[in-house]
Amino acid sequence: MKNKSISTFILTMFLIICTSLNSVANGLSNTGDIPGIIAQSAIVMDMDTGEVIASKNAKVQRPVASTMKLLTSLIYAENISKGETIQFTEEALKTTQTALNNLKKINVGDRISSDDLMKAVMIYSANDAAYLMADAVSGNYKDFVKLMNDKAKSLGLEDTYVVNPCGLESNAVDPENKEINLSTAYDMAIIASEAYKNSWIRETISNANENITIDIEGQTVPLKLRNKILGQDGNVGGKTGNEVQAGHCFVGFFQRGGRNLVTVALNSEYGIDGTNVFNDTKTIADYGYSAEQQVFKKAGEEIGTIELQYRKYGIVGPKTSITAPVILTEDVMYYKNDINYENAKIEYNNENKSAWKLANKKVDLNFILPNYSTKVRGKVDLSRLYLLKIYAGSLIKFVIIALVGLVVLACSIRFVNIRRKRKRRRNKRSSRSNRNNIKRRR
Repeated sequence: MKNKSISTFILTMFLIICTSLNSVANGLSNTGDIPGIIAQSAIVMDMDTGEVIASKNAKVQRPVASTMKLLTSLIYAENISKGETIQFTEEALKTTQTALNNLKKINVGDRISSDDLMKAVMIYSANDAAYLMADAVSGNYKDFVKLMNDKAKSLGLEDTYVVNPCGLESNAVDPENKEINLSTAYDMAIIASEAYKNSWIRETISNANENITIDIEGQTVPLKLRNKILGQDGNVGGKTGNEVQAGHCFVGFFQRGGRNLVTVALNSEYGIDGTNVFNDTKTIADYGYSAEQQVFKKAGEEIGTIELQYRKYGIVGPKTSITAPVILTEDVMYYKNDINYENAKIEYNNENKSAWKLANKKVDLNFILPNYSTKVRGKVDLSRLYLLKIYAGSLIKFVIIALVGLVVLACSIRFVNIRRKRKRRRNKRSSRSNRNNIKRRR
């Protein structure tokens, strides 16, 4: 019995030690992945700086459901004024899934204000309203989709592909088109940040009124608020999305302590009460606000080299190249995550390439991350004494040659002057002799 107790104790201690070592290993290998969430892709980004704070599969292309309506509403807000009246089109009314025409019988030509249309899309996520936005701007959804794709490209987004303005995975307007909208958590964070800059969109999604209504052809229509965490833990708005392939998605905007963050959760599970994606979002936001920056490169660390030029004889002579290291004079900090780690770089872009001017001089360097850049300080690790040593022999030869040349030039000038003096003397003697001869003849 005693031996059994000892064996049990040893086994227990072994398991505790293994568990502890595994926890330490996980902590040391943490590269900014967001733990404890169901969502298959996620990201949290600082909207003020553009820095990615943490991520999870944020560059994986996925269906994004109705979160794409952020881009739809942005283009709409950029092309339509808040006080316009919009008439429902035949094309828009073909869509009946999560649609306004399920809340009220709507006919072609029925009118809605442009502001109420924005509410219908951003608060209720009405799909027929998204198509109506497209028709209001471009006349048809296909031309509007081109604007959406062009906008994504202008924002530098390479993984966003738009085929419809609403995010549905079945196209009632064009049933034969089986393509669906695709993007990434990273791209959606950029789109969301851009949309949040628009005051119309920002004011609409921040409306926490439980009794939001719109007016369609004189009839009041109540809208259901789909953001279940609005006003909680600093959430000031968001956009939901839910489809078969996309899963449950949410883009959230947060303000805490003067910091503005955007979160994206893609392909989460709906769960019993539809709160899983919102719980994911809270975890993502908490992680973003608690994350601390780490050292990317330390002061004194070489970050690259630069090709400099100097003249072989100082201020004259042919130009010669020299490779000099560039080192940091300050620590460079960043949020360590896969996106930043793979894309972080420090560059020297100044056009000044003079070795003499840059020797041991402090220079501005560009620390570049996706959607973010800042100035950091460094210096060119090259001394003037080293430059002197490199071409000391050539310089001495140049000086000797120059001195010899000066001596030869001086001797030549002296020789020419002596000859001139002798010539003048001979001329004087000849002149005297001629005068004497004339006197004798007289």
